[in-house]
Amino acid sequence: MTSEHDRVAAHVAATRFPFPGQVDWPVDYRTIVNVPEPLAAIPGPNGSLYPDIVILDGTGRVREVGEVEPELGQDCVARWLAGSASADDRTETGVRHFFVYVPEGLESAARTLLDEGGVSYAGLRTYRVEADGEVTIVPVMTPGGTKDHR
Repeated sequence: MTSEHDRVAAHVAATRFPFPGQVDWPVDYRTIVNVPEPLAAIPGPNGSLYPDIVILDGTGRVREVGEVEPELGQDCVARWLAGSASADDRTETGVRHFFVYVPEGLESAARTLLDEGGVSYAGLRTYRVEADGEVTIVPVMTPGGTKDHR
């Protein structure tokens, strides 16, 4: 049985990396979902980390990273800093291509953790999972640029 976390990660990877119909997504980018099986690692403060979503270019370089967080705590910040540092900064504003997805209602707490932790990020999103399993993503903050605010 798929957990809600894994369902959201799979949905985000399938519908946002790239967006349906996105024409400027590089053809050599690969979207890797590290749940339920870890496949693509990034360096962390104490060894390898496996963010929920990792976007690799054709050379294997990490370009974008996404984390789905069912719960928030100070422990998220170290992982977020590692995910952000691994992502590129080729956004409209120069922030890192790092995205965080939290349940509806946790957006303010997530923003506080991101900002107080000094995490460079391109997007903060909320998610909701309906009883039938349908996942809804809502953009909250998109410091990376306007085209990703959808």
